[in-house]
Amino acid sequence: MSERSEQFEHIPLKLASKGTAFSDPQKRPRPSAQSFANRGNRDGHGQRLKSSVSLVISDWQTTLEKRRQEGLPDLPALPSFLLQVDPKSFDVDTLKSFDIEVILELEDGYILGASADAELTKLQEKIEKFLAEEHGGGKVAEIWKILEGKFERLEYILSPDLLAKWDQIMDGQTYTVDVSIACVGLNQKFPEYPVQNENEDPEKHARRVAKWIDKRDQTEQEWDQLQYERECDFENFVRGLGGTFLLLGDHDDRSHLALLPDSFSSRIEISGRGLKDLVANYPYIFDVNELEQIAEPLTERTLEITDQPSFALEPLSLFAPKVCVIDSGIQESHRLLHVAIDITNSRTWVPCSTDTVDRVSPGGHGTRVAGAILYPQGVPRTGRQAAICWLQNAKVLGQNCLLPDNVYMPEVLQDIVDFYHRQVGTRIFNHSINGSAPCRRVYMSAWAAEIDYLSWQNDILFIVSAGNLPAVRLPGLSITRKTLAEHFQEGCVYPDFLLKDSSRIANPAQSFQALTVGSIAHCTYNNPPLTSVASQDYPSAFSCTGYGIWDSIKPEVVEYGGDWVKDEGNPPSFSTRNEVCPELVQTTIGGTPAIAADSIGTSFATPKVTHIAAALAANFPEESCLLYKALIVQSARLPEWTKNELNLSPAIRMMGYGLPNLERALGNAPNRVTLITRGDTSIRAQQAHIYQVVIPEELQSPAESFDILVEITLSYKAEPRRTRRDKRKYLSSWLHWECSEKGESSESFLARILNESEAFDRDIEDTSQEIDNDREGIFSWTIGKQRNHSKLVKDTSRGIGTIQKDWATVKSFDLRKEFCVAVVSHKGWSNDLEAAIPYSLVVSFEVMSSEVSIYESFVRAQQTLQVQQEVRLTAS
Repeated sequence: MSERSEQFEHIPLKLASKGTAFSDPQKRPRPSAQSFANRGNRDGHGQRLKSSVSLVISDWQTTLEKRRQEGLPDLPALPSFLLQVDPKSFDVDTLKSFDIEVILELEDGYILGASADAELTKLQEKIEKFLAEEHGGGKVAEIWKILEGKFERLEYILSPDLLAKWDQIMDGQTYTVDVSIACVGLNQKFPEYPVQNENEDPEKHARRVAKWIDKRDQTEQEWDQLQYERECDFENFVRGLGGTFLLLGDHDDRSHLALLPDSFSSRIEISGRGLKDLVANYPYIFDVNELEQIAEPLTERTLEITDQPSFALEPLSLFAPKVCVIDSGIQESHRLLHVAIDITNSRTWVPCSTDTVDRVSPGGHGTRVAGAILYPQGVPRTGRQAAICWLQNAKVLGQNCLLPDNVYMPEVLQDIVDFYHRQVGTRIFNHSINGSAPCRRVYMSAWAAEIDYLSWQNDILFIVSAGNLPAVRLPGLSITRKTLAEHFQEGCVYPDFLLKDSSRIANPAQSFQALTVGSIAHCTYNNPPLTSVASQDYPSAFSCTGYGIWDSIKPEVVEYGGDWVKDEGNPPSFSTRNEVCPELVQTTIGGTPAIAADSIGTSFATPKVTHIAAALAANFPEESCLLYKALIVQSARLPEWTKNELNLSPAIRMMGYGLPNLERALGNAPNRVTLITRGDTSIRAQQAHIYQVVIPEELQSPAESFDILVEITLSYKAEPRRTRRDKRKYLSSWLHWECSEKGESSESFLARILNESEAFDRDIEDTSQEIDNDREGIFSWTIGKQRNHSKLVKDTSRGIGTIQKDWATVKSFDLRKEFCVAVVSHKGWSNDLEAAIPYSLVVSFEVMSSEVSIYESFVRAQQTLQVQQEVRLTAS
């Protein structure tokens, strides 16, 4: 266990100023050319919409009559249909005035909606007003089309695999599927927060705010009631079709539902006939998936470590951090683990079992993961040391290392967090489990969204593996992505195949608020005809890569998880060797040795990052998990070989921000200083917080010429909505950070940021034409805040995800006395401007020449700033 140096502690960042930007409610986005054309052709556009509405109504009436004749269960008497609106100017929440509920907001202005009445009365009225050029019909020009065929929506509701075989669904066959239901209703969000008008009496504004708060609370109660009603209605409908819900153990009747604020999801068994009826006709359904298999590249043999270490693990403090291992169980009696096992809190979610032992053969899986948390560099051979954390055993995988059919992970994760965090106080969760297929890029799965929601509700950190590419196809396993063997046979060489869509990260690694971990190789193996596919510090040949959903940077970090060894035959074969596999603790069940180097995978890279998180929790127990995540990412560096790359996009897609470092995360050095926000730091929508760093005078001297690496990481969390497939509307608020220009004071920087806030609210990546390319002053950032802003990275930006890092190298004499960083918050789906969005900000300066010391001078400079701020506050 590494302990932070008391001599080089992190320094608190100083909040210099803050302000709020209030956008002009009269200033609305300009409609697209198509909307203007519709306005100029009222008769043609209006009549087309009328015809489409008539067909929707007619089709729905025919469906209801047919169902009555066939004795099928009643449907909510509300037709659902697809429509396309102007993606630039049409606020989908205004569909409430048309009595249309937004079930799912899609890309390019497409909406899956459900009418509040079977005759679509309000919609027809507004179309008539549009035709007559009357008040109240103007927005109809921005409704581009209504798609009347109910099967038009299949491609938006069904997963790609299920859509591909939809025509082969057999009426009499039973299918197990995961189904998601929207439950927000017509009140999609709170009313607009009452902004104080100029010269408005404060008491009057306070009364308006109090009234708004009452309305907000009422809306939340309405959502809760609607959700309960939808649950009952959906359950009755499924059971009326002969379907059943897969219950988890002996839990209560509602345990089969995984609940989010805007939706719920469930796993059901249903006939093909019932499934087709459910998908085609149930108005509130927005996602249907078949069961997803779990993929792990477990080997078939054990490569033994023959020496038996005399090393002993010592008991640890009762106050040490706790890490929950969500996996296949743990061999808790293992001599290298048992001292650190929280035995009283071991649980299993495997149905019809109380066994928490890791019985995956050979060697286990959860046991290997648990061992890697304690021993990230391998097991010491001699001596004694205390464990870094308590290990808690949450078993969800069976002995075949697969999820049982009735273990529905969104539901199980709710149970696990409820027990381990809310009852036991655990904050770190290692989740080395992935589906076998690439995640979808414009859609957040129920599994990933549950992680996001639980992370929003609680101060917890999920550390999730990126997923693994299979080497070959194995009998009995359905693999929905290409294998390494297939890539090589097709002539797609390493590392090119890692950038293919079929190599994309696996569910739930796309989770916005989890920390996702990929793998790199720790050595190069060359013993012809056997060679490792990857060289040392290059991405492992099995490691799934990014980008993630909406082109977010995923995985964020990598660790050493091993590599495959390839035989140069035709076709090639793949195996493991001791030299290329990480050394891991394994189960001794069946006589296998206590330590082995026979397994590879992102599953075993992930717990090495969890070790760093546990060390941070041990050293900073009062700080938030957002800070732990920020410090891990801040400590990460891309391997040395990337410094020669003219295009860093492939490296970032494969390795994110690089390999984290425990010492950099915990503390500093004479040539490195890290400044952090501390405690419960949060921001409200449309606010900006300005942090000021004083640069020591000795670094500003024109006579000096040090290369200084500047790194900045922002970590935040917000409330997700799964029915929004858009990076700016999935979260209740979204943040980005920005730096001051040369010579710009904190006051002028704040004024500029607030003035630009409205442009950023439209879309941070659409503002590249409006912002001066030199706006960021002396820093040439590696990634940049807009796509195509950087010379090195063209296909993503730092501002998409909830963890945002960038870095630049600058000459010391180019630094100025005042250096400011802004954290800027923007409205997402929520109108609640009072809602707090927690975040952590980390800023580091490192002189690349290790013999140059800057730490003490930075400490003195920040102390001077603190005194100056206190004097100003006293004077005011």
